[in-house]
Amino acid sequence: MPIVRYIVRRLAIALLVLFGISLIVFTVINLQPGNPYATMFSPQADAATREELLRKVGYYDPIWLKYVKWLGRAVQGDLGYSIQLGLPVSAVIASRVGNTLVLTLAAAVIAFVIALPVGIYSAIRRGRVSDRVITIVTFGIMSIPAFFLAMILIRLFSAQLKILPSSGIITPGFTGSSWDVTVDVIKHLVMPATVLAALSFATYSRYIRSSVSEILDTDYVRALFAKGVSRRKVLGKHVMKNAAKPIITVLTLAVPGLLSGALITETVFSWPGLGRLGYEAAVGRDYPLLMGITLLLAVATLLANLLADVLYIVVDPRIRVQS
Repeated sequence: MPIVRYIVRRLAIALLVLFGISLIVFTVINLQPGNPYATMFSPQADAATREELLRKVGYYDPIWLKYVKWLGRAVQGDLGYSIQLGLPVSAVIASRVGNTLVLTLAAAVIAFVIALPVGIYSAIRRGRVSDRVITIVTFGIMSIPAFFLAMILIRLFSAQLKILPSSGIITPGFTGSSWDVTVDVIKHLVMPATVLAALSFATYSRYIRSSVSEILDTDYVRALFAKGVSRRKVLGKHVMKNAAKPIITVLTLAVPGLLSGALITETVFSWPGLGRLGYEAAVGRDYPLLMGITLLLAVATLLANLLADVLYIVVDPRIRVQS
């Protein structure tokens, strides 16, 4: 029961934070100058018809009333209609969210699988030449803009070597078996996932190095080494278990970074996900769609934080007592 109360309390806090985020974002978006509904009108529509439509959609309502109306619909799952596409916002987002999940999950797996051994090795070799080289490389990767790295990969693997497609999620007009389609999608996924993974790899490896180094400096780990316990056993049974909590933190808190990085990556590679959709909504001043995407990203971030809290209870029983 204490665990349930702990999770319920965290959910309540998350809902309050989500309310605050929605209020701030809605206010900022709707205070932008200009009329976002201008593209809805036919060039032949007269002024009276335009005024009637604007009043019907609530364009002249005070901002607090707009927010109350939007919030009332949102809690029922109705996020309104896209101004550009003329479709329900929830349906538009649902058609793209799967593509973004595929991209971000692939990037997260690639980044973590590479960062884990690199971080551990760097921690073991602290202060040595190999550690310094890894540090220089990771900070170098962190300093490369995502769009620049994307351009390099496109030029190398698409323009010169011609082994990977430069954009999209599948080759236009491609037909074949389900396996052939899967292979084609993977080919399109390689470069955007690599770019997005590069944004997270450096952060993962530095946090893992820091966490493992801190555990290696503890007296009980030094005592285990002094007793002749093998390095593999010490690392696997003691160091990584105690370093799990900080690693969980960096993995779960990397969700916002992956999703925000997807905006640039998806735009450069024309990957049909939420990042590119958000860019198109911002450029086209599609406020309902932009609001829906922002709200979804906020929910994903809060759920990631909640997941971290739950995992803390699993790896650290003392939290269970405190909760």
